[in-house]
Amino acid sequence: MIEISREEFDSLPIEKLGFFPERAWYRSEELEMAGTIILDPFDKDWSYMLLAKDEDGFYRPLKFEVSLPSQFDAESNLLEVATAVELSGSYKEDLYQEDNDQNEEDKECVIKLIDDEVKKYLKSHPEKLYQMSPRKFEELVASILKDMGFEVELTQATRDGGRDIIAHVRNAVTSYLTYIECKRYAADNKVGVGIIREVVGVHNIHRAAKSIIVTTSFFSADAIKEAARMENQLDLKDFNDIKIWLGQY
Repeated sequence: MIEISREEFDSLPIEKLGFFPERAWYRSEELEMAGTIILDPFDKDWSYMLLAKDEDGFYRPLKFEVSLPSQFDAESNLLEVATAVELSGSYKEDLYQEDNDQNEEDKECVIKLIDDEVKKYLKSHPEKLYQMSPRKFEELVASILKDMGFEVELTQATRDGGRDIIAHVRNAVTSYLTYIECKRYAADNKVGVGIIREVVGVHNIHRAAKSIIVTTSFFSADAIKEAARMENQLDLKDFNDIKIWLGQY
């Protein structure tokens, strides 16, 4: 890793990190990775974040560490982790990974282990939701719904919009079908009325009992007004609702 300027770091396709001021910036000469050192102005401690280029071309967090005592510690740890990744010649995402050779039982064990690590952490640090990739956010929501008693199925990442997750509640009397559309947006990027209409269209075509839009952001006034026309069939869940969900862990 080599140190670079703030301008060079900002020129990379990195999703807005926000929150706390950054104090140093790095780029790998070996792999498509970048890093930054962050100061918490409230607790006066330091963090680092190592980012790697995702499939869609954006850089997203690969590894991070918080509550370090000094900028030197943050920089040292970042460089140590980045060097290890560079020496391995590749990187993998930590928050969620699939092994296609695993059987379903093994996959279930992996998901439960990640739930314990990720959900409890996000309960205390909900701002980290913004640093998850959109697909990982879908997986998180699916896992939370499963804990609530739903049978869940993640749709293909390349499918049309309107239903990222298909969820059922089944009992001896009925089967209750719910479609969930997930939007991992930045805090200041509100979900607009166009998304509402898209979800409503899919809902009406497939005749689900309920559709839910879940976002790390919030909804515009027009979106809320449009959704009110289907108040018994469409629910809107924003950042504050997700924090309530995470409160159970």
